[in-house]
Amino acid sequence: MLTVLLLACATDTGSPDPDSGGGDTADTADSGGETGDTATAFYSDDTIQDIEKAVKADMRGHYASGAQIAVWHGGALVYVQSFGTKDPDDETALVDDATLFQIGSDTKKMTAIAALQQVEAGKLSLEDSVADVVPAVDLVESPTWSEEATLRLLLSHQGGLVDYTPWEEDNDDARLAEIATTTFSENAWAMAQPGACWNYANPNFSIAGLLTETAAEKPWADVVEDDVFTPLGLADTYARRDEVKARGNYAIGTGYTIVDPDPFDAWDTPKYTVGTVGIDDTVDNAFTRPAGMVWSTASDMASFGAFFIHGDPSVLSDSLRGEITTGQVRTYPAWDAQTYGMGWFLSDWISTYDGVYATPFWSHGGNTLTMTSLTWVFPEKDLSISILSNGYGDDFTNTALALVSGSGLLTDPVDAPDVPDEETDHAQLLGDYWDHEIGTVSITDVDGALTVSAPGLDALGASYDPVLEPAGITDVYLFTLEGAGYDVTFIPDDAGAYRWLRNRQFVGERVDVNAIAPAHADPTAFWTRLLLSAVEPDRTARPYTTR
Repeated sequence: MLTVLLLACATDTGSPDPDSGGGDTADTADSGGETGDTATAFYSDDTIQDIEKAVKADMRGHYASGAQIAVWHGGALVYVQSFGTKDPDDETALVDDATLFQIGSDTKKMTAIAALQQVEAGKLSLEDSVADVVPAVDLVESPTWSEEATLRLLLSHQGGLVDYTPWEEDNDDARLAEIATTTFSENAWAMAQPGACWNYANPNFSIAGLLTETAAEKPWADVVEDDVFTPLGLADTYARRDEVKARGNYAIGTGYTIVDPDPFDAWDTPKYTVGTVGIDDTVDNAFTRPAGMVWSTASDMASFGAFFIHGDPSVLSDSLRGEITTGQVRTYPAWDAQTYGMGWFLSDWISTYDGVYATPFWSHGGNTLTMTSLTWVFPEKDLSISILSNGYGDDFTNTALALVSGSGLLTDPVDAPDVPDEETDHAQLLGDYWDHEIGTVSITDVDGALTVSAPGLDALGASYDPVLEPAGITDVYLFTLEGAGYDVTFIPDDAGAYRWLRNRQFVGERVDVNAIAPAHADPTAFWTRLLLSAVEPDRTARPYTTR
């Protein structure tokens, strides 16, 4: 679904999964900038060659024509390098180390800092509800939500909200509050009650941004620029696209342009084009900003990552900074090895090409419709990595692994941690699960296999595998629709009874199907849109001058 193609970082999104690429290419990743002497001191010549090969491999098969990399270690940037072109249609427009990229959901940790600054100032509390701060945000479809959703739950993706992300030009600062109190309040709904489970949804951070600007009494963009970027020395980081235009030296991305978007209908089949998207068509939306529309450089982002390691009490107290990198909720209920803080995925280990290493690993990233960001931080290794690129859905994991492995900081590999993979007794999972938009999904056991019945899909004539395949983590299964996989997780309530069936795009609550009627009689529009997300766009539809 196109509203979830953007700012997506969670593993259970149904957005297209770009080909990972591989191998080496001749011209894709020509260096656009200079590597300083500190890079040679930190990385050997052979390692730098491996890094450059990884960049070329990651760029091949993806949208990016250019990328920017920065590594921070031990108090300084030790590797900064740029590759390719910032304009996919201009071979002479080379990326340099000051070129600005949109960072998508890497914005969220900035939103968390700004909100916690207001907590430190005594103007907000993590336990304040939305209704306590902005009572005008009142969801018609879920009338108790604003009283139950706290700032803590919003910042840790436990708000239960449908993943509404407007992607049309609407850049007036005042529109964050206006959209939240009108369009959003009139149309959005809670897929699960706040605190029920972790489920990634961009409006959690949009509303957290609104609470922040209400407490600070100035627009959210000014809050983060004045109170986060400036004191942290992020001189090349901007909250508004028009500031980026005025600054100049920005990347132009390749990805989606949505044509005539519906003002809210998340399930309306979108019309869009795929190709180069100029700066004026790179949307700035005030509601979406706190979830993922900041622009920055890899150097600023790598240095920003270091803040979470060392802190700066003049910006935020160590105790509140610690809330951001403390696991607030498990991403999968049966597995405690990965949690979510506030704008960070948190793990106790990392698997690389060289082995598995037991070291704290914080990660996040971001996708806008045209650009991609990756941030990795290893607090015990004093290491922060940022990779930015100008394509939708780019995957620079190979490059990040080369940067980490080549650092020499990971030593003494360990055995891979045990992952709980024993299936729960199916009898505990069977039943009817009702979602606000799609109606009822029935789960039964057929010859020992969990089986799905979805009337909405049947009415549409969609091709799907009725059998849920175990995904290798207890209570997590793979649902295959039109050849694309979507992970679904059965979520227990506090009493241990399985109550929800979760995917980022829908959350079914277990119900007596005879006791409740669907809110929307025809679910086929939802499934049409979900099917759209399973179709990978044609990457050969336009010429690529840099490939």
